[in-house]
Amino acid sequence: MDTDDPERLLFVCFPDAGEAAGRYRAWRDPRIAVHVVELPGRGERHDEHPYRDMWLLVESLSAELAGVLAGPHVLFGAGLGALVAYRLAQRRVAAGLGVPRALVVAHQAPPDRAARAVPEQAARADVSLLVSDAHVPAAPPLPCPIRGFGEPHVMTGWGEHTSAGFVLVPARAQDSAALLRDAVLRSAYLISALAVQGLAPPSNATEA
Repeated sequence: MDTDDPERLLFVCFPDAGEAAGRYRAWRDPRIAVHVVELPGRGERHDEHPYRDMWLLVESLSAELAGVLAGPHVLFGAGLGALVAYRLAQRRVAAGLGVPRALVVAHQAPPDRAARAVPEQAARADVSLLVSDAHVPAAPPLPCPIRGFGEPHVMTGWGEHTSAGFVLVPARAQDSAALLRDAVLRSAYLISALAVQGLAPPSNATEA
């Protein structure tokens, strides 16, 4: 976990199905601290039993990450990781455990229409998580802003899951990892600045 400086905004990352956590551990920035969540059954935790039920996974993560999420933070997820990040925020808000500065989601349709092409390298447990997410109960909009990256026809609908504004930055799924990193980190700077000023992004906006 890259959190040696408490003055930096903590960015908690949830990779997509079949995606290596190392991609996000390589992110370095003087203003952002990065913590990458390796799910059970993946990568360095491959010996652990993977979760196949989204809500059980979120319950476990809520306890596991309690210390990490005790201070100001942003939740970021790509693909399936975006749904995990959203459900974790939903669970923590409902339990009165805190509200993230923002939720940042990339290349994933919102929970109410999350059916999509699963990456070929996705494990069976990841596919089960995506399917089980459809059965998680609906929840009130999150009281934090949501910032999205992806193609508009895929990302449409995320604005309904926040009462604090949604901004979409159009991006293609085939864009390089470096482009995604730069765009996401720029959004983190904006989120941090808005939080300090007590402002929120405009509701349901799209950036050029």
